[in-house]
Amino acid sequence: MTSDRDDWLQRIRSVSGSGAESLPWAPSAGGGLNGLLQTLRRRRQLALVTAAVVTTTLSVYSLGERLFFPVYEGRFEMQIANPLEPGRGAVSSAAGGGSEVSSGVVETIARSGSGTNLANMVRLLGSPLVIGAVADAQAVPLDAMMQGLRITLPEAGVNQVLAVSLRWPDPTKGGEILDALARRYVAFSQEQRQQTLDSGMRFLDQQAPDLLARVDALQDELRAFRVRNGFLDPLAQSQTLQQSRDALAGELRGLQQSQAQLESQAKAIRAGRMVLLTSGSPTADQQLGPTGLATPPRPSLRGAVAAAAGTNTPLAELQQIEKELAAARATFHDRTPLVRSLLARRSQLRPVVQGQALDAVNAALLANSAQQDELNRQAVLLDQRFKASPQQIKNYETLQQRLNVARDSYASYIRARETYRLEQARTTSPWAVIAPPRFGGSPVAPNLGQGLLQALLLGMTAGVGVALLRERIDPLLHTPTQLPGALGHSLLGVIPHLPISDHKPLAATIAGLPPSEGLALRESLRQLFATLRDLQQTRGARLLAITSTIAREGRSTAVAALAQTLAELGQQVLVVDADLRLSSQHRLLGLCRDGEPSPAGLADALDHEQQSLESLIQPVAPHLDLLPAGRSRQDPARRLHSPQWQRRLASLRALQRYDLILFDTPPCELLSDAALLGPGLDGLLFLVGLGQVESHRAQQACQRLQRGGATVLAVLANQALAPSHLSDDGQHHGVVHHMPTAVTAA
Repeated sequence: MTSDRDDWLQRIRSVSGSGAESLPWAPSAGGGLNGLLQTLRRRRQLALVTAAVVTTTLSVYSLGERLFFPVYEGRFEMQIANPLEPGRGAVSSAAGGGSEVSSGVVETIARSGSGTNLANMVRLLGSPLVIGAVADAQAVPLDAMMQGLRITLPEAGVNQVLAVSLRWPDPTKGGEILDALARRYVAFSQEQRQQTLDSGMRFLDQQAPDLLARVDALQDELRAFRVRNGFLDPLAQSQTLQQSRDALAGELRGLQQSQAQLESQAKAIRAGRMVLLTSGSPTADQQLGPTGLATPPRPSLRGAVAAAAGTNTPLAELQQIEKELAAARATFHDRTPLVRSLLARRSQLRPVVQGQALDAVNAALLANSAQQDELNRQAVLLDQRFKASPQQIKNYETLQQRLNVARDSYASYIRARETYRLEQARTTSPWAVIAPPRFGGSPVAPNLGQGLLQALLLGMTAGVGVALLRERIDPLLHTPTQLPGALGHSLLGVIPHLPISDHKPLAATIAGLPPSEGLALRESLRQLFATLRDLQQTRGARLLAITSTIAREGRSTAVAALAQTLAELGQQVLVVDADLRLSSQHRLLGLCRDGEPSPAGLADALDHEQQSLESLIQPVAPHLDLLPAGRSRQDPARRLHSPQWQRRLASLRALQRYDLILFDTPPCELLSDAALLGPGLDGLLFLVGLGQVESHRAQQACQRLQRGGATVLAVLANQALAPSHLSDDGQHHGVVHHMPTAVTAA
């Protein structure tokens, strides 16, 4: 027993703060896991019954399905690609993957789509297009067959084999369907392959005329380009133009040198020096050939002199005179008549010869200039043709590339056609059944263990769901955490369950509890005193009334217990039993025995003006007095609304020796006593018996008090019903109530 007492003292000392959260019996927040446990605790009977009914029903259903409607399963495995055939052993998991690049564009297009998409294949094999014929042949419903058919990979990493399984209620019929499916899939693979090859051939046949026409058109365009530009190969033509340009440049340099020599000869002739021979430079005819110039070549100075040598020209005469003069001087001196005569003739002929020589040189210069002009003109023409050559080369190469592409496409078409002819000639199917169809003899569904487990889980879920639903639609207030939200006032504290006996006063009942329970009860009420003292200090409340919505919420018991606790802590307390209809404080506080009428009290003071109020106050215990309700029961509402009541209330307020005056008032839902008393007091404490009153009724009652002018200071939660071993917060506090016959005072 000492251990229990120490445990409770330790628990009480560990509590900090004030209010409902600081009390060891106060429930925790209504949400989360704790809220769920509270709900299940309150609704455990409903939850267990619901769970049992649902679990039993589903279990019986699963057992019946297993006994009367068994399902069997069979399967076979099928290879969908030949791993030994090059290029066909890979199955792609995405559309268009894994195809090898072919040698031509047309062949690549013709082979596109030949890769296998596993997801699409599985959907296709399970579609009515493929299995519809099997369902018709076997005379079975197509929907049932599609529902029981499953196509998967036999194991991870294997992508060339499909496992086909079928669930059917009749194993014999299921085996026949499975055999037909295996044959149908093999035949379907052959049909699909043949259709693929045929579609490729049709595509190739459609492309052939266009490809050939494109090759012919490009060849004609290239031929017309060559004719239009006058060459076969633009690169060779460009090289020829470059060589011609170089030759013209060499000839032009030779003519420029000849022009310089002729100009030097003309200068010498003008200076008096006779020059009879030309420079010996080649003529334009010798440089360019007989067809290289547009104008015929002119004779050179040497040719003119040679032509004149055979005739009697001044030059010939001058040459003859020079010869004769040389012979004469060899014999005679210059003063002889013969020499002098020859010198005179020479002087006469020399100007004439010089003039003829200068004319010949000028004529050669004119011919040289004409030849240079012609060479420059031809060089300009060659430059124009050379500059146009790169664009022509580019156009030519573009045409040649387009022609090569067209020829390659046509060559690819020829190769693809030959390849497709070879593939079309092959009849071996890449699909084969590698594991024959077999149907099991033992049922695979329904799974009895799984069904029972599901029944248990669904039963538990249903039980919890029904309990939560019942809790949600239940209008009663069950936990203290519901009160602030429902009533709009703060929670002052929680009064624990008080096991009241009809034959004993409250103090005697508490004293008869086991030490651990009595200690816990007293300490919990003292915690409530701490919160009430804070209220007195902050609000100056000395005259307080405690009321409730309906009877049976433990209002009177709470007043008596709280008053006794405050008196034990040294507070001078006066309890006023204002329930003039059904008084109970005289019995709870031990002033009278059970069954005895209430002594004179408040009702007598209201009926008799001369009656002294203080004379009616009865001492109950140290620091605790009681003003009983009295004997009169006639029209209590009228008495509480009379001037006598106002005077008696003023007298009570004038009793300064009391630290707190507590009024026990009737329930306020149907009676107006509390609403009439409230405006004259410092405030009301609205008590709610947990599990006793609906939320909307308590809310309406509280609002009615406020509309009547009363001040509702706070809310008290009262454990009006005896709890089980587990408190509302789901924790075991060690307080066990052994009084099943205990009742709660009105």
